[in-house]
This record gives sequence, C-alpha cells and structure tokens, in this order.
Amino acid sequence: MAQHQSDVSVFFILIKRSLSIALIWTVLCFFAAYWNISTEQQKTMELAQREARAVIDKDQALSLWATDHNGVYVPVTKDTPPNEYLSHLPERDITTPSGRQLTMMSPAHIFRQVVNRQGELTKAHITSLKLVNHLNRPDEWEREALLRFDSGDKEVMAVTKMDGKEYLRLMKPVYAQAGCLDCHGQQGYKEGDVRGGVSVALPLTTYRAIEKKSLQAIYLTHTFLWLFGLLAIVLIFTRSKKRRIERLDDLQTLEEQSEKIKIFAYSVAHDLKTPVISIHGLANLLKKRQFERLDDKGKQYCDQIIRASSQLSSLVDQINFFISAKEQPLAIEPIDFPEICQLVKEEYEAQLQAKKVQWVPPSRIEGIRADRLAITRIMRNLVDNALKYSGDNLSRITIACREESDHYSISVANDGNPISPDACRNIFIRFKRHCVDKKVHGTGLGLAIVKELVGLHGGDVWVESDGKEGVTFYFTIAKTMPSETKSRLHGSGGFGRKSPT
Repeated sequence: MAQHQSDVSVFFILIKRSLSIALIWTVLCFFAAYWNISTEQQKTMELAQREARAVIDKDQALSLWATDHNGVYVPVTKDTPPNEYLSHLPERDITTPSGRQLTMMSPAHIFRQVVNRQGELTKAHITSLKLVNHLNRPDEWEREALLRFDSGDKEVMAVTKMDGKEYLRLMKPVYAQAGCLDCHGQQGYKEGDVRGGVSVALPLTTYRAIEKKSLQAIYLTHTFLWLFGLLAIVLIFTRSKKRRIERLDDLQTLEEQSEKIKIFAYSVAHDLKTPVISIHGLANLLKKRQFERLDDKGKQYCDQIIRASSQLSSLVDQINFFISAKEQPLAIEPIDFPEICQLVKEEYEAQLQAKKVQWVPPSRIEGIRADRLAITRIMRNLVDNALKYSGDNLSRITIACREESDHYSISVANDGNPISPDACRNIFIRFKRHCVDKKVHGTGLGLAIVKELVGLHGGDVWVESDGKEGVTFYFTIAKTMPSETKSRLHGSGGFGRKSPT
C-alpha cells in the first residue's frame, strides 16, 4: 500500500513538472513565433514604404522639372488640346515657323498624363485644397493629409482599402516655386507656401503574397519545434518515471534489508547479552564466595573474566544504543545546558576527585532547544572520553557554549594527552580506536554515537589538537531543526526512552 502511494506521488510530481516545462516551452515558442511574425510583417511594410517613397520622389522630381521650365510646349492633338485653365497666359498657344500648332502643358497636366500611362498598379495624384482643375480634387484621405500639412506634418502614411483592395497610401506636400506663381499666383500663393500635395497609392497584394509564404514557413517551423519539444518532454518524463520507480524499488529493498539487519543485530545483541550477564554474575559470585580458595592464577583469571564480560556487555549496550539512535524520535524542547553539565559532573564526581581534575562549567545561555537525553548522552560520552584517554596529565576539563547566528556552538576541552592530526580526521569512525593502551577499555562506538546524535540536531562535530597538549571537541546544535529530524518528532517518547533488547 505504501509503495503504491509512493509510486502515485512520484507520478503526480513528474506530471506536474512535465506540464510546467511544457507550458513554459509553449509560451517560449509562442513568443518566438510572435516576434518572427511581427518582424516579417514589419519588413513587408518597410519594403512597401521604400517603394512608395521612391515613386513619390520620382513624381515630385518630374513636377519640379516641369515647373523649373515654366511648363512644356507640345503639339496640339486630340489627347492634348489647349488647356482652358491656362487661357489667361498670352503665350499659351504658339505657332512654329513651319506652321505647327503648339500648346503649353502645365506641370500638373504633365504629371497627370505620365500617371495615366503607369496603368493601374500604382495610383499617383497631385491635388490641393485650392483647385484650378476639378480633375485634381482630393478624396477624403487626401483632404485630411493636406490639412495636416498645414499643421506642419512633412509626410502622411496609412494602409487603407480602395475598391476592396489593400493599399499603402503616402502623401508629401508640394511647395510653391517661382515657376508656379504664373498659374497659381492669382490664388494668393507666395513662394514657399504649401500649395498642395503629391500622393501615391501602392497596392499591397504582391507584398502580402510574398509575406504569406514567409509566414507559412514561420508557422511550420515553430509548430515543428514546438511538437519536437513536447516529444522530448514526453520522452524525458517517461524515462524519469522509470528511473524514479526503479529508485523507489531499490530504496524499498534497501529498507527491507536494513530492517532485517537491524532485527538480526538486536537478536544477536540479546543472545550475546544474556549469557554475558550470566558469566559476569557467576564470576562475581565465584570471586565473592570462593575468593580465599583460589590461588593467584585463579584470582587473576576471575578478574579477567569479570572485566571481559563487563566490556562485552558494555559493547552490546553501545550497539543497541547506536541502532536506536537512528530510529527513536527526538523530543525537542527547551533545555538547561548548564544543568545537564552539572548532572554529568555528578555522575563522574568520584573519578574527577580521584584524578584531581578541575571542572570548569559553561556560562548560562538561554534558548537552546534540543533532546535533553541526547545532549546528556553526548556530554557523558565526551567527558568519559576525556577521563579515559587523557592520561595522568589531565588536570582540567573546560566546557563552553556560545550562540551564533543560526546555531549554538559547544566545546569540551581538556589539557591531557594530545592526539595526532590523522586521529582527528578518523576519530568519529565506528569501531576506530586510536588508544593503544590495552589497560584502557573502550568499544569504539562512543564518538560515533556522538556524531550520530549531533547530526540529528542539524549540527556538526569535530576535534582539534595541536599534537602537543590537550584536546578540544566541538559540536553544534542548529536553531532550526532539519526537515528529516522534524519528521521524526511525532513520537510521544524522546530519544533513548525505549531501547529494544
């Protein structure tokens, strides 16, 4: 059941992450497509605007050329009869020496004939708000543009519909030149005034067709990239799901094996401790009742049996405690650290007095939250370690505690025998003993238990020694417990309150 719930949980986590990545990928593809489409549309309009400006510049150049020549004489034909709007000019019509009849064409007339020969692709027009010829009257858009020229605008551009088709319309002002005043001076214009404007209407059909092909390529490319990305996300999701499930299966197998090992260790410890207790009790009873009958060798063997059985019993207790340290929940609560140190001192009072060791307690500090029994066990192990391994040079044990930004730092220092740098690095390894004196008994688990308990409190533990004199053990207690420890705070009992046997 637990495995099924775990699999479902992993599946939903992966689904959530995959959907989030897919959403982000979709948004990125959308904005990339939007940017490329906008860029392509902008390029289309830039090309159209460039051509419209080229056309209108050509038309204005033609108009200026005609104006600079005060018009042009052409033969009188059916298509070019004398201009009735130039009848006030004395030399509108002339006859050549050979008898040919010529009439003057105004710049506007020239412009109109040239435009008519351009066909329907591009519509050009010269117009004004003050008309001489009604053929040059402006449409509504041109009228608005002419009004804007009076306000100072130098160019007016817009995309509009004409005859159901889309056109880019551009209009620029025409300024009165000296050559214009012969015809338009009677309208009140002065040289430099805005006399009207030249407009061009460029059909966008061809540009839109080219743009459509480019946009289709953009749509296809971005759709392919989007689908390819989604396919990659699906493949990654499938592989991740498979790996997660395999990992969960491995973890479950590991937990099952770990549980079997733990049960086996408890069983072995129980099976060992029962005969050890009997051996220890019988040896003590033999020593008590039959001591006088034993010879020196017998007394020596009896003492060795008592010491060995006591050491083995202690090792079994340490193993049980080490295993329970990984399983039992902590009871995190405010603790009085100096009071704990005082209790530990009282436990070792006899040894402290026998070795004439000065005890320097820590100053009072408030706010420490930890498992009281676990901290007591840590201090007991460190003090016991100092009394055991510091030798005859030991004269002082100093305990200190200070508050840091995110943790409390505690040190236990002694002035006894030093330890080597190599020993400092390896001293917390299980069953690793650095004392070569066979008279000093130990299990090799005391400092490993200290490291385990400190880790449960989100702290670190280390040792410092200069190799000449004294050893100082440091450990920290986090102000905020790690998440793994918090998940174990559900038990009603605290650390070490229930040890399996």
